[in-house]
Amino acid sequence: MADHHLKLALSAKARRGALVFLFVFVLSYVFTSVSVWTTDSRFLTVSRFIRVYGHENLIRGTGYAPEQYRFGGFYLVENFFKYIPLKWYDVYNSNLSGLLTSEEAWTDEMQKNVDKFFPQDDREEMIGEVQRVIDETLESFFPDNALVQNLLRGMIDGLQWQSYLTNIEETLLTLGEMIPENIRNHLLEDSEETRLVNGYFTSRFFLFMILLTIIYFLCREFLNPVQSLFGVVLFAALVPIALQDFLQAETVLSLVLFSSMLLITKRDGSRLVLSLVTILCCTARTDHALFGALIYGLMHGIESLRRRQWLRVLFSALLLIIPVAATVLISRFLFPEAEYYVDLIQFEFNMTHIWSWIFPSILLLLPIVFFSQIKHVEFYRKTWPWIPLFVGTNFVLGKTAEVRLFLPLVIYSIPLVIGGMIRSLEGEEDLTDSREL
Repeated sequence: MADHHLKLALSAKARRGALVFLFVFVLSYVFTSVSVWTTDSRFLTVSRFIRVYGHENLIRGTGYAPEQYRFGGFYLVENFFKYIPLKWYDVYNSNLSGLLTSEEAWTDEMQKNVDKFFPQDDREEMIGEVQRVIDETLESFFPDNALVQNLLRGMIDGLQWQSYLTNIEETLLTLGEMIPENIRNHLLEDSEETRLVNGYFTSRFFLFMILLTIIYFLCREFLNPVQSLFGVVLFAALVPIALQDFLQAETVLSLVLFSSMLLITKRDGSRLVLSLVTILCCTARTDHALFGALIYGLMHGIESLRRRQWLRVLFSALLLIIPVAATVLISRFLFPEAEYYVDLIQFEFNMTHIWSWIFPSILLLLPIVFFSQIKHVEFYRKTWPWIPLFVGTNFVLGKTAEVRLFLPLVIYSIPLVIGGMIRSLEGEEDLTDSREL
């Protein structure tokens, strides 16, 4: 009988794990694909060129700060993710590649689309307008000299420029052959440049899967499985607003490591593991590592100080020192020549730029609504002081319209928001850790 109950429990746990994996997989694939279409294709193939050019400089150590200081994500792509043979469908780059490099792409359907959006009558009208401009220009430069005008007009017509407007297929394929190789390679599916760009997309996909999984387990520290899964879905629903500025390579990696620090802190897990995660986080964003360490100190360090548990107090202090030391090491010794391409202080810009207020207000509206629940949960009651420091730092040093800066706060708040929402809908007064129910 006991074995039967054990099998049922294992079976239920396996089903739950499979369901969580299914949600995490689908949400991560959707997120990655949407980011490819909306962010990395913002400037079509130019976006890819910028990505590859920036990557090569960063790998050589000649990139700009602060990206150069956040080297972890770039080295992961360079040495691991670009070798995973996953392909991602960039519809815009794929279509442009076909039009410029492949005769097979010019099907009857494609020709019909071209004729629909650029009809033959419009082409003839454009040819007439160009011809008129040519005639007027020749007459203005060589008035009363019909011989020279006709001679130059004949030379211009000999270029057969009219065919470039009447035969769009030939024009674009010819243009594709004229594109320099280092740019043309970004249009080709089997090029090294495309493999590198796909490596960025692949890293985003797998790291986002890990991130959603960590968020689920973080929510499980406070909520039941269904509520925790809803927390994962909520984060996935909020994160698209942060798809700006090419979603720097360190973004998802730093969120994975920061979330890991939160989970280890809540569980009061291995100090060695937490130290290693903190060090790794410094390769993505030292500020995230610093605030993760601060949360640990607020949760465990202050209480240890009261109880005179000096080893834990010392560890809390050491954890705070690691990001500070890493900042000095990276900026002064590893990459001392990296220069900022933007102003270090952004406070004045944020005060005068309306979207620096609108976007963060929208993203953080739910945490603000349920902020009052903090006093009922020990973890949040002890650790919340990091929030004003985090927000203030970003308003001073970051452009807050880039709301990816606030994603660590969103992750921290997800269990609080879900729990507060459930309690509000059920008419209960406060949120209590589900593990204590």
